This record gives sequence, structure tokens and C-alpha cells, in this order.
Amino acid sequence: MRHLLLAMLAPGSAEAEIGRVQQHIFADHGLVSAVALPPLVPVAFLAELERVSRRGLLLELNASVVSPYRIALTGLCWREGWLYFAFHSGGVWESLRAAAPPATRGLFPAFEGFFLGCGESKPEHREMIRPPLPAIGFTSSSLALIEITTARLDGAWWREVSTETLEEIPLRGRRRT
Repeated sequence: MRHLLLAMLAPGSAEAEIGRVQQHIFADHGLVSAVALPPLVPVAFLAELERVSRRGLLLELNASVVSPYRIALTGLCWREGWLYFAFHSGGVWESLRAAAPPATRGLFPAFEGFFLGCGESKPEHREMIRPPLPAIGFTSSSLALIEITTARLDGAWWREVSTETLEEIPLRGRRRT
């Protein structure tokens, strides 16, 4: 199955920190979904867009964001059985979400935070999953269309998954007037 995800991507240093947290969760709890995807912030799962209709989408979305902006992690948050590093973006994530094409149901919820997986964890064990919160913040990021392909139909999509970045641009936004 193919899924098209509109996502924010952190700059390299923040991406490396989030990646270490994902590895920490996998090492400590054996949760494969924590390392199934690279560090990303899900904005919306989109219905399959033709290549022609995708052209210019990221530029339009970029224009919906007001700059400058700063992203700061605020803590762990569970959404519909999935773990995220929530953050405050000063309206960046909300602007992207509002300007995105209509969303479809995806593999996990879109949320203002880095996806950390953990969907296969039992509810009674979730309180034990407490990775350290990296002291990071950043003022730049990228916007990407990512194709996620899964082979499993039993719900455990993270066991056989691949990703391909179809398009990526720096998320600069427009200056306040």
C-alpha cells in the first residue's frame, strides 16, 4: 500500500537528536515502529495526487507560513496509540495543516510533533516509555512530500516499510508585513 505524507523535516542536528531518541526507544523497549521512519513531523496524509497536481504544492504551502519562526520541543504526547515529541511552532504547523489539500486517513495521526512510533506497545506499558527530551530548538526546517510504502496488511505496517522523498523544499515562509 502506498501513502503520501506531507511532512516537516528538521535540520540535520535536530534530526540526529531525534534519531538518537528513536534508537533509544528501540534499544530499551524493542519497539520496531520507533525506528521504522526517519524523524519527521506529519502534517497530513494526502489522497494520491497526480504529479501535475503536486507541482507547486510545496511552494503554495510555504507561502502559508509566516516567518521567522522557532520550533521548541515541549514534551512527550500520545495520540491514538502513537507517541510524539510535541513541540510549539508558533502557528507554523497549524498554517500548513490548514493550507494542505484535504487529508485522508493515514498510518498514524497528523500531529504537531515528531513521530516516535510505539504503536505496538501495550497501553499498560506506555507510561514506562519515557525517552529523554533533547534540549533542541530550531529556526529552519524543510517541507516534504514523502511516499511511504507498506507491504503488510495485518496492521503492523512498520515491519515492512520503505520511504521515498518525492519533493522537498526549505520551509522559509513569508515575512510578516
